[in-house]
Amino acid sequence: MRIPPRRRLYITTTIGVASVALVAISGAEAGDAGPWKPWWIALGVVMSVVGAAVPGYEQIRKERQRKTAEQASIDAAVEMRVTINDALDPIVRQLGRIATATNRQERGNLREATVPMVLGSAAQLIKGRRVRACLFRLEDGSPKKLVPAQYAGRADAPVTVFTEGTAEGDSVFAMIQRNEHAHSDDVDRDPPEGWHGSAEHGYRSFLAVPVVAGQTPYGMLTVDAMNVGGVSRSDVPFVRLLAGLLADALAYGTNDEGLLRLVR
Repeated sequence: MRIPPRRRLYITTTIGVASVALVAISGAEAGDAGPWKPWWIALGVVMSVVGAAVPGYEQIRKERQRKTAEQASIDAAVEMRVTINDALDPIVRQLGRIATATNRQERGNLREATVPMVLGSAAQLIKGRRVRACLFRLEDGSPKKLVPAQYAGRADAPVTVFTEGTAEGDSVFAMIQRNEHAHSDDVDRDPPEGWHGSAEHGYRSFLAVPVVAGQTPYGMLTVDAMNVGGVSRSDVPFVRLLAGLLADALAYGTNDEGLLRLVR
């Protein structure tokens, strides 16, 4: 039976104090000649052993727990690397197919097929509750707009359109222009400037990163979750990597398609 840490601390402390006290009492009683002297001596020896053994056992137990936790951490890191490799390998291979496509139509089809691969990887590998990954594509025109194009994860389609000239839209376009990211552990308590809380969106934590290849923006990749902290700041590098791969895929063969350039 596993003893809770706090209760274990109380038990071991009580045993240690009792052992010291009994050793002292045994020593005092053993000093008097009498028929109980051998028993007091034996009790003193036993309590001395117990007093020394309990802390030693606890030290050994803690060392075993530390090694077990350390091994579990290593195993988890290895498993995560394997999982990420399994998720990224198909995307990297897809980039190779796009680069070696023989005509514009084939290249365009391969580019579009890359989008759900990237969104699926983001939705599956972020460990929040009911994660959703969305791609907002940049639409040329005046004013500029970011329109929800595709999403993966929970069945809750994004509906927000980010339009230049609005508080929400300007904050997003500024983020893309500066190649920054927007993140919040709790959009109710700490929403980024220009963003609405979960009363409208239905999520509690989120992350948004630009999808930009060189100086050319293609849109924005967002990941959100239903729980506070479900999308954490530690997820930023991974989502940025996915956004970079997606931008590379969308950039192949688009030099003559008149996509807007955003000069930083």
